[in-house]
Amino acid sequence: MEHNFRRYRAVGHRVVTGFLQSEVLLLLDVLNSAQRAKQVCGAVAEIGVHHGKLFIGVQLLQRGGEKSVAIDVFGDQDLNIDGSGHGDLEKFVNNVKLWSSMDDVVVHQGDSTKLVPETLRELAGGDIRFFSVDGGHTEEIVFSDMKLAEATLADGGIVIADDVFNEHWPGVAVGTLRYLEDGAKLAPFLIGFNKVFFAQPDYCEFYRTEVEFALAGKLRLATGMSMFAGHEVGLVVPQGAVDIVRRSETARSLYHSGYRELVRGLRAVSRRSGSGR
Repeated sequence: MEHNFRRYRAVGHRVVTGFLQSEVLLLLDVLNSAQRAKQVCGAVAEIGVHHGKLFIGVQLLQRGGEKSVAIDVFGDQDLNIDGSGHGDLEKFVNNVKLWSSMDDVVVHQGDSTKLVPETLRELAGGDIRFFSVDGGHTEEIVFSDMKLAEATLADGGIVIADDVFNEHWPGVAVGTLRYLEDGAKLAPFLIGFNKVFFAQPDYCEFYRTEVEFALAGKLRLATGMSMFAGHEVGLVVPQGAVDIVRRSETARSLYHSGYRELVRGLRAVSRRSGSGR
């Protein structure tokens, strides 16, 4: 399955419709290895699977017999009160079959706020190690979904919250902050690519360090530290050519050297042009 994950990360996610920055799959790969090293096990689940773009990625990190739970209103769009997604069950199933398998996949069509932890554990066959929260984008729904994820999370599990800083969905930020201020048992440890990653406090530093180590030396990605709602968090951000030049002394030296040569060349052309008049 992990070989198929590499294939999906390289090609598959690009042809499955939906909203996902490809670097998220790199972070999931790193965090999956960190969980396995700590012998964290369990199901994976996502609220708001849409057509499966992220769900397929986490499902491909599962081992045989570990269940994957897809939760979405799908055709019951009257329950999609904020219009934050229009999941299609047929497209979802076809995408999963194309890039993975429906074996050990459990589909729950319905309102996630009506789903109680006991029922979700029954569907999942136990606790959940990766839980993506990407359902309704109102304050109330986000708060409820985060509480459900917290209540069903395995020891060492990770919650992946979507759109917390998306300016189109301020309700997500409000619901997330409400969760954190209401006796949350999880803490944010990483922010990047439109996702905020949460874990039990005892695991936050470990996971953050694993990501920093795995990304060290990758020119296109930069890591840093900040604070979010009173919690220390790692940051992962993309780097363009200008960013790389700014961060690298060697690159800056080459850039300035090339720039000076370009200026000299333009001056020489200008002098020749002037003398020929």
